[in-house]
Amino acid sequence: MVFYTKTPHQQKQSQGKRFEMFVIVPVAVDYQARRYPVVTFTIIGLNFALYILSLVYLFSDRPDDPLITHLGLIPEDKVWYTWITSMFVHAGFFHILGNMIYLFLFGACLEDMMGRLWYTLFYLGSGLLANLTQVLLTTSAGADIPIVGASGAISACIGGFLIIMAKTKINFRWFFFFFFRLFNGEFWLAAWIVISFWFLVDFASLLLSLRFSHGGGGTAFGAHVGGTLAGCLTLWLIRKKLPDFDSDVDDSAAYSPAQAGREAAIIYLSTAGNQVGPYSLSMVHEMISLGSVAPEAYFWKHGMAEWRPIGEL
Repeated sequence: MVFYTKTPHQQKQSQGKRFEMFVIVPVAVDYQARRYPVVTFTIIGLNFALYILSLVYLFSDRPDDPLITHLGLIPEDKVWYTWITSMFVHAGFFHILGNMIYLFLFGACLEDMMGRLWYTLFYLGSGLLANLTQVLLTTSAGADIPIVGASGAISACIGGFLIIMAKTKINFRWFFFFFFRLFNGEFWLAAWIVISFWFLVDFASLLLSLRFSHGGGGTAFGAHVGGTLAGCLTLWLIRKKLPDFDSDVDDSAAYSPAQAGREAAIIYLSTAGNQVGPYSLSMVHEMISLGSVAPEAYFWKHGMAEWRPIGEL
């Protein structure tokens, strides 16, 4: 995936010059959320709403996009609100599409783990740190170029995902176009392999961009690296407190008194391909004693490399 941070002029110059014959897209993670990702969908909606508005200006033949020039973060202008608004503005269709795919996959999982309020604060705070990293690495050669896009905050979500769900598998779909024929398939990789690779690519690209372009224009690799590190550090610091962030779960989630107490609900069950949970250990024991869990069921909790037979509990 490529995150773009371009001026409108740069974007128009780059359109129509590349056509990818081989495409790999992440489409799912091996995690079943138990709460509806309201915050994640709201952020996605705001991003698309602003992008649609930018299309209105594009078709009106304006010389520039006022959303980018007024809401984008321009380091030399020192306009305080653009530190936030720049996270919701994008410079092209593939820019926003790629960002929103990654936000849905990783942000929805973090929202489920952290709770809506804490996730909102985490997303905005990490996005600010990502922007700060990019600004600190932007020299005078690029201080007048708008920084736009949610990739910094999304990188923080990816970094946080690495800390708490490193062994979770990510599903990829690949497509290969050859002489008007489409070939496709899928494969799974552990999150720690994929995210580590993404980070190393971003870090190497950051070093190269600082060496040869002096931090001006192009992709905001500084925001990627800063966001990923901010997400990793934040989730590493609070990872042991995550069960305490479940206070905003809807009543429809059917939590029992045992879950509402001090015992953390961290165990998931799988029977005949259907995944349910999370439950506390005492709840699982009670379900087993009542016969509501099939003997051939499997269980999993964070930190485990694979699902294990329920009898081991």
